[in-house]
This record gives sequence, structure tokens and C-alpha cells, in this order.
Amino acid sequence: MTRDSSFCPGVDRAIRITEETLFGQKGKTYSLGPLIHNPEAVSRLSALGLEALDVDGEQLPDLRGSSVIVRSHGTDAETEKKLEDLGAVVVDATCPTVKHAQEAARELMEAGYTVVVLGSANHPEVISIIGKVGGPVTVLESAEDAARWVEEQRGEDIDRVGIVCQTTITHELLESVAALLKERVNDLEIKDTICSSVVGRRVEAVELAGRADLMLVVGGRNSSNTARLAESCAETGVTTRLIEDPSEILQEWLEDVESVGVTGGASTPDWQIVDTVARLRKLEKDQP
Repeated sequence: MTRDSSFCPGVDRAIRITEETLFGQKGKTYSLGPLIHNPEAVSRLSALGLEALDVDGEQLPDLRGSSVIVRSHGTDAETEKKLEDLGAVVVDATCPTVKHAQEAARELMEAGYTVVVLGSANHPEVISIIGKVGGPVTVLESAEDAARWVEEQRGEDIDRVGIVCQTTITHELLESVAALLKERVNDLEIKDTICSSVVGRRVEAVELAGRADLMLVVGGRNSSNTARLAESCAETGVTTRLIEDPSEILQEWLEDVESVGVTGGASTPDWQIVDTVARLRKLEKDQP
């Protein structure tokens, strides 16, 4: 089992802020969308009274006096203002690393750079970064995207470009895109906003995968960082399975397997890791 296999600091902070809000006020408490990308953790918070809010929905509840938690991914300035105008008390649980990325992108824009965000255009964190910039932003998801973008800019002014990263991308992606842009851009400013916790988790998981016959990555299937973690483990050549719940583990997975590595994504609660290890030990004991 890796040392960093449960909540990352940003998610842990968001959970604590949410629990304090739930237990500390009499009104309703909402999260701006699912608080984290882990169905079991979200279900637990729902049982405590947290409701997910779709702020763009057609029929919004009366938010006057209610608390709305901005999840660790952050949100855009327009959404924050809309909530405040509706009378909600906005509780900011944005991950400090994500907030740093938001601020870095805005600083680049104010300094006159063409702002490029490396990451997934549909990811809520990237959407929040874009929404805090205050100007046009280009999102690139891969080195191939960067090559196409550079080609499209021929004859256009891309003299000054500033890069900001979605906090969960790899340094390999940053380095490949930076190398490509350096060939065309006179002034390239790079803000490395990749989360050190995510990087350390990936390094530990890959090292463990190199010593295991089977690798289990525990976390929500809707979590991009968990999916990337599973991909990194699989790239070592070890059989890798992404599970949301220990009950998914089958006895047949353990046939001819002497060692199993277990890790979890940044939004995976520690009890899922504990339950996964317990399930493995039970299956091992029950083997014929």
C-alpha cells in the first residue's frame, strides 16, 4: 500500500470545511456540484445533510441564508456572484493549489501574455481557472493540441505566451508542450502549478506497481486524477484494475498472484483503502 493513498490535502481540507459547516449552522448546506469525485464519500456527506446544487438548473431552491460550498476544484467569478445575488452564504473550499493556479493565470493575463491552460477543457478545475482570468484563454490537452494551435496561429501574434497547468497533469505533458512552444514563442512564461501531492502519489504508485503482480487503484471512476493514476500503473506492465468499491474484487483476480499493490486517488477516503486491504485478506484466506 502506498503512503499517500487517501485524500490529498486539498480534498481533506474541503471535507473538513464542509463538515464544520454542516454541524455549525441551522440552515441548509449545499455543495456546488458533487463535492468530490467519489460516490461513496459524496453519499456519506449526503446522509449528513449536504445537497449538491446545479446553479445553472431551471428551478433553484431558495438559497437565502443557506451555505453553498465551493468545492476543491474552485469555481468562476460569475457563479460566485450569482450565488451571492441569490442570498447564499458562499463558503470557499477551493484547494490552495488550485487557487494558486487561478491567481497565476490572472497575473499572466494582466501582464499581457496570451494565457494557455494545460488540462482538460471540461474539467471543473480548468473551468474555474478560465472563469477567474478575466479574458480569453486557450486550453490545450496534449502536445498534439499544442502543435495544431501553433500551426493555426501562423501569421498571428503569439509573441508572449504564459502557461498555467491543471494541478493534476503530468510534468511530461508540461515539458513536451513547453518544448514545442519555445520553438515559436519569443517570450514563454511557465507557471508550474502541478500539485506536488499528486506527483508524489503517482511516483509512489508506479514504484509499488513495479514490485507487484496486481495493482488495485481505488477511487471514483469519474475522477480524472484516479484514472491517470491507474494509467501510470498500467504503463509499468502490471495488471491494473480501477475499483470504486472493495466488493468489486473477484477471487479469480488473485489466481497466480503473490503480491497486490493498493493505492487510491486524491479523492479516495482512507476507509475505502482499509476496506480494500481487508477484502484482499479475506479472499486470500478463502482461497482453496
